[in-house]
Amino acid sequence: MDKKRTQKGFTLIELIIVMAVFSILMVAVMSIVNPLSKVVKKASIQEANTAAVDNMKRYMEGSVRYADCIEIYVGDLVDFNGNKLTPSMGLDNDTYAARNFIENHYMNRTNPGTEDPLTGKVRMLKIDNGDAGRITEYEWDFKTGYTYVQFDGSGKKKQIHDKDSSGNPLYDAEGNAIMVDDYGIEHAVLSNMTVDNNVINPVYYDNYSFYFQPGYNTTSVINDETLINSISGFNTADDKPDIYYSSIVPVDMPSGAKSPNFSPELFSLTVMTYKKDGAFGEIADDVSTPKDESQIIFRSPFAVSNINMSLVNINSSFSSERPSDKYGPIRWKGKPSGYPSSFSPTDKIDVSAPKDGIWDYEEINTRQAALINKRFYSYPETDGDCIYFIYTLPDME
Repeated sequence: MDKKRTQKGFTLIELIIVMAVFSILMVAVMSIVNPLSKVVKKASIQEANTAAVDNMKRYMEGSVRYADCIEIYVGDLVDFNGNKLTPSMGLDNDTYAARNFIENHYMNRTNPGTEDPLTGKVRMLKIDNGDAGRITEYEWDFKTGYTYVQFDGSGKKKQIHDKDSSGNPLYDAEGNAIMVDDYGIEHAVLSNMTVDNNVINPVYYDNYSFYFQPGYNTTSVINDETLINSISGFNTADDKPDIYYSSIVPVDMPSGAKSPNFSPELFSLTVMTYKKDGAFGEIADDVSTPKDESQIIFRSPFAVSNINMSLVNINSSFSSERPSDKYGPIRWKGKPSGYPSSFSPTDKIDVSAPKDGIWDYEEINTRQAALINKRFYSYPETDGDCIYFIYTLPDME
């Protein structure tokens, strides 16, 4: 007799139990996977930050650490008073600023052992926060300029009323006007500009952007949703629970003071790294005022690190506070009195003096080289997206 075959399956209760167990397991797995994905996402940013910033530090440290003189601009290229440079003589902004640098530090300097104007190379590093933090190197050949004392038709030096730093005329104790020699200027000449956009591996910029801020900084979490939502592309209503926002703030030094922007002793740049997915925003501000860095906002995930180095090794052979280095050859425009009738000068000629075939040397003052006693100068911060370093190296000819 055939045995009766029976087919068995899951009962409804068994199915419910299996689904419940499966759901519990899925929740457990997701609780592990989700934080892990966050860690991986953050780690990828940190890895990119570490590799890129290390590359940037090595490059910058090797470039500017032993500069002969250096000037630093934060925001834009400006003059001593923070006013934007106005290029002239057909020069672009960058070349004009580099020429100013040469005239600030090296006016009237000559090549060692010669009477020829100093020659060499001047460089500019440009960090553009408006272009993903890309670093570009510019280089020019230069020949420094010189000042000359002007003479009138009778062979006497032309003189002008001396003025203070505010442009007010100066008088002596008896109320007599203080007069000084009237100087003309032959500007420095820059030529053969080269531009290198690949000093930092371009691969770093494929998926990531970098933001540079002077000084030693950290991040501070921002909870003001009105402020955050005022930035184009940021909307806290669409954020996942793990998203947060931060701004850059200076680190307090042990003395209680804020970290300096730049100084020869502490040359520091904070670098923020973030993916090119709208994770960076900036509050629109009045272009006539410096940026409020506390309103430059980053959305997680991002990474922050610092480039630190020292510029105390600057020891200029051509621009320093040593008295013996504060003298340079003086030229004339016109014919000084007492010269023989056979002497026939041309306009702004380099002339031997006085009558003995040697140069006449005179102390170089701030009218002739604005920063002759400074090897390091940092301009006041202004509105703009760039940080500039203009410098020369001690391998000048």
